[in-house]
Order: sequence, then structure tokens, then C-alpha cells
Amino acid sequence: MRVFLAVSARPHRQEALGQAVQRARESIAVTFPVAPERVRAREWTAGNGGVHVLTWTNEPGWEPPSGPGGITVVAGHHPGEPGRGPAAGQPGCFALLRAGEHGITASTSIAPADPVYYAETPDLFVVGNRALLVRLAAHDGVRYDVTALQSVARQGYFLSEETPYAGVRALPPASTLEIGDRLTVTTEPLPVGRGRTGAARVAEHMVRAVRPLAGGPEQVRVTLTGGRDSRLIAALLHGAGIPFRASTSGFDDHPDVVVARQVAAALGVEHEVTTPVLTTANELSVVHPADRVHHILRACEGMLSAYENITADAPYSDVPRLGGHNGEILRGGYLSGMEETTPEAVRRRTETLFLSNRGLFTETANAHAEELAWSSDSLHVPDHLYVRFRVGRWHAAARAAMLRQGTPVQPFLDNRVVGAALGVDPGVRRSERLVHRLIRTFAPALAEVPLEGRPWRFRTEGLLARWRHRAARHISAPKPKPWNWRTEPGRELAEELRETIVSCARLGEIVRLDKVPALFDGGRLVKPALVWHLYTVAGLLGADLTAPGTASRGRVTVPTKRPLMAS
Repeated sequence: MRVFLAVSARPHRQEALGQAVQRARESIAVTFPVAPERVRAREWTAGNGGVHVLTWTNEPGWEPPSGPGGITVVAGHHPGEPGRGPAAGQPGCFALLRAGEHGITASTSIAPADPVYYAETPDLFVVGNRALLVRLAAHDGVRYDVTALQSVARQGYFLSEETPYAGVRALPPASTLEIGDRLTVTTEPLPVGRGRTGAARVAEHMVRAVRPLAGGPEQVRVTLTGGRDSRLIAALLHGAGIPFRASTSGFDDHPDVVVARQVAAALGVEHEVTTPVLTTANELSVVHPADRVHHILRACEGMLSAYENITADAPYSDVPRLGGHNGEILRGGYLSGMEETTPEAVRRRTETLFLSNRGLFTETANAHAEELAWSSDSLHVPDHLYVRFRVGRWHAAARAAMLRQGTPVQPFLDNRVVGAALGVDPGVRRSERLVHRLIRTFAPALAEVPLEGRPWRFRTEGLLARWRHRAARHISAPKPKPWNWRTEPGRELAEELRETIVSCARLGEIVRLDKVPALFDGGRLVKPALVWHLYTVAGLLGADLTAPGTASRGRVTVPTKRPLMAS
């Protein structure tokens, strides 16, 4: 993981620059989510002393290139040296910072999974890739933007360029920030897909994205499930001639495990299954919810719900790890989860994204959500919303946790792959023909291995497709839905969640706390993800993120119901 921060003083404010740099040095222990003994620091001064750059990393041997012209810092994955142009036109998935005598520039990818945050004060400009660090360098102490947090409470991540910290914003996708005498942001529009074909171009860029993995010292690891996206990653590596091992988490009878085994067998690759550990009383042992929130606040800075599973801190490893994260980009973004794509359906989906559970939120929160909401019935809106917010805010937060253990190569987020995919009509991508064609191109044997869940969309939509699907369908008993402890945590943990939420007075600025009890039904959560979102925000508003840490609550047990979902 690489953390960078650049501070530039306004004219005649040199003293403020030194103070900001000192605050950053003092804050790194609580803003870099890695054990301090594994972190190395470097600093540079540029621009006649008017710009100061600080970097920290837990990556063995990494040093950002610097010279007479300044310093260049790349956070994320970039195969080779970055060119002089904007990040959005280059291969890889990364954020780019340059500092020199002419000031500071920073830029984001088309799919900005590696974020850039910035703040501006009467004395300073501050830019970095950890939002809390930017806040603490620019200001003396933390102040939350509670109204902005309505989005995290509602959806589990931000649907804007806001952050939990007042005065700190995220740089949009395909954007360049320039700091000289003033701060300017230039954003390139995302591609609008109109082409009906494009699989060959997407395939070419996907192969280029994984080519640096060929011949590496460590064998590639792939997290395999029963779905489309991780299967495409496995097919891609197979087609590119890159050896890999596959792994899946779950019990033997879980659909993901069953199908993943078939995929691995079809490709002839080694497949490992990690089974969740149960107690002798057939209970699942899990991290206490309070600790779960603490871990996610430290790694994801209050920008992701504790409903999500994130990668734990561990020593950095050079073993390349891939998975199916964000494969929806190749399937139309948010369109991939929509049953209809009429103009009315698009408007409903967009409104639901920004204003779901309106009755639970205060007038202030709903008014703010309405200000942020996009309004259009174009198919490109759910497509671009996905890239901008699901990738740029949700996955960017989750990726921060992943980067602690290693730098993943993610073909679905490679600039050139994303640009080529967005050039294909979103309706065509939503049909899943593009993904199916890519799988057939890379590994024909996988094209007909059954999917976990619903079949390929292009085989079930349309009158003729539906008729063929019904004619070929075998009558079988419905599969039970996998049980998830976060949905039914039991009475004791459910009460812990409820009490934490309703007792958070500051949360009451955006949430009608009197309506929260209706979200609970004994040991079952009526709206599980929403409850966890609220619990996370309550935990953030009650936490001191500048404190070194809190005492662990330990692990707790939850009675299981089979089949289990990985937690």
C-alpha cells in the first residue's frame, strides 16, 4: 500500500505549510491502516520550498522516482513508468501524483478505484489518497460532515464526491487536479457506448492488462465463485497462458463451491476450498460487530458499511491475486441488476439509489439526497453511476483494505478495458452477450458450465429466448437461499446493533431514530444491509479516529442455518 500527501502553501503562508507537514507526520499512525513497524516514510521538498511531498508504504523495496524535475508517485497498479498525460489514458488502475517547481498535479483513472482527496484552506492546498490524513493535515482535528453521511447510512457508500470529513472531497473519475496559485479540477466525460460490437477490442485490452503476470516468480491466485465475473477472469488467464490456482470459501454444498469446482475442473487447475469454522455446538464464530466496525473504519475511513467483508491487515505479499470484482462494468453497470430497462424503470432505479428508505430519514437528509440525485431516463445513467460511485466510492474504499496485503491486478478496472467496454452499447452489455463471448474466446470449455443462480440473460429475455428456456428447463426443487449471519445474527447481537443505533444522538440529525426498532424482528434483521449501514455510521460518529485503538470485544458465536454463505 502506498500513501501519499502533498501540501502547497499559498503565497506568504510558508509557516502554515510547516505546521501541516508536522500534523501529517503525527497523524500517519492512525491514518495508515497497517502496523507501524511495517511502514517506511520518505519526504521531498519542491518548488523552492513551497511544496512538500510525503509518502509512506509497507511495500518492500518501493521508492517513488524523483529527480531535478520533481517527484512522481503512483498508488495502485501501473505496468511500467507513467506517461506525462492524464492517468485516465494509461494502462492500469491507479492514482497519479506529480509535484515540482510548477506546483502539484494529481489525476484519477476512468474507474477511480484508487482515489485522490483534496482540501483547500485560506493558507494551504492539500492533496492525498487517504481522506482522514488530508483532513488532519489541512485542519487541526476531525470534524464530520454528518449531512453528507446520509448516503453511507442509506446505501453503504457515497453517491457524491463528499467524504465523512468536512472540507475534504474526492476527485471524480478521469479527472486532473492542478495546484499552482489556485486549485482547478478538469474532468473528462465518460465514454458513451453506442457500438453493438466490441468484444475483440475488450479482449485485446484484457490480455494486455494481465500480461505483466506472465512468468512471475509467484503463481497467480484467483478467488473463484459460481458467477460470471470470476469465471471470466479464470478464462482470461487460461487464454493468456498464465498458470493460476483457484480458491473458494464456503461449505461443500454451497452453490459457489459446487460450481467453482466445475469451472476449475474444466480448466484443469488446482482448486482449494476454505470451510468456515464451526464450534462443537454447530455455531459460527465471528468477529464481534463492534470490532468489525472498528476494522472497517480504520481501513475504509468511514466510507464503507460494515455489512461488507474486507481484507484483513497482514504482511505485504507479492503473490498476484485476482477476482471478479466490478465485472458489472462489462454487463452494463447498475443495468446488470435491473429486470426492465424502460425509461420509467431507469428513473425508478436512479431515484431508489439516491433516495431509498426515504421515510426513515429526516427532511434534512432527504433534501440533501435530492440535491445529489441524477435525473435521466437514459441507459447510460445507471452505467455511468456505477463507474463513478460503485467503483469510485464503494470499491475504492474496499480496495484500500486489499492494498494492505498486496497490489491486485484487476483487469475489469484497467483504464483501457473500461474505456473499450463503455464504448459498447450498455443494453448490449446488459444482455451478457459480451461476457459470454469473451469467455468463449478465452476458454471455450467454460461457456456451457452452469452458472450459480440465474442463467445467461440473453437466453431468457425476449419471447423466443423465454420459450427456449422454458422448453429446456428441468423441473427441480428450488434451492434454499444461503444463510448469512449478518441477516440473522441472533437476539443478543441484534439488540447490540439496535441499541448502538438508537443511542447515537448525532445520527438523529439524518435518521428518524424512532423508526429504527421496526427494522428488527427478534434475532432477524428486516432490512439487514440498512441496519449495518446505520450501525457503521453510528460507530463512526461515536469514535475518536485519532486515538491509537480500542480494546477488542473478541469473537462471538451465532447459531447456524445451512447452507452457509461466506462471511
